[in-house]
Amino acid sequence: MKLQKDIFLNTEGDQWYLRNKEHYSLSKQEESLLIKSLKTIEAAPAQVLEIGCSNGTRLNDLQHSFGSECHGVDPSSVAIEEGNTHFPALRLQVGTADSLPFQDNQFDLVIFGFCLYLCDRRDLFKIAAEADRCLMDGGLLAITDFQPPFAYRNGYSHREGMFSYKMNYAKMFSWNPAYNEIYTVVTSHAGFSKRDVPDEKVAVTLLSKNESFAYPTEPYK
Repeated sequence: MKLQKDIFLNTEGDQWYLRNKEHYSLSKQEESLLIKSLKTIEAAPAQVLEIGCSNGTRLNDLQHSFGSECHGVDPSSVAIEEGNTHFPALRLQVGTADSLPFQDNQFDLVIFGFCLYLCDRRDLFKIAAEADRCLMDGGLLAITDFQPPFAYRNGYSHREGMFSYKMNYAKMFSWNPAYNEIYTVVTSHAGFSKRDVPDEKVAVTLLSKNESFAYPTEPYK
């Protein structure tokens, strides 16, 4: 079976972007839930990476809100080309979550921009390791994705043989004592009025990374 990553790099990444382009319009009507969440916890990110950045609209909003240096990767070459044209201050490139072209500890905020539900299951450990590698100690991890009550998959409506995998993706990191979930807000992919429909539940989750707190020395001695 062909990997979903390869399908997105070859064709579906561009098709997904073109279908959803209106959502990533260059004129944003209101502050995103992610930015509101970051402001709620009084975050001040300086170096930001968004995985699944589309054309960089969200990163542009982040840059204007916090004055951050912003990098992004996305499998859609069309989205990246348009983003680099419209947002020259951003640093956008084609890429996937399992192999990030960045230095260790480069960012104090790493964002998964509603992309994990389409990633290959066999890559999840690599994806988590890559994000952790690039996120500095003391940094923040932000995940925007589906958050149903249990893990399952739906057929991907735009291509036969592909799937949308829905689960609580914060669990990819929260098992690690270095990561602590500090803020979560739940909404709906189909509008707030449908926030109680399990298949449509979406969450923005913020986790802090603090390696010095992970393993206290001899706490019972």
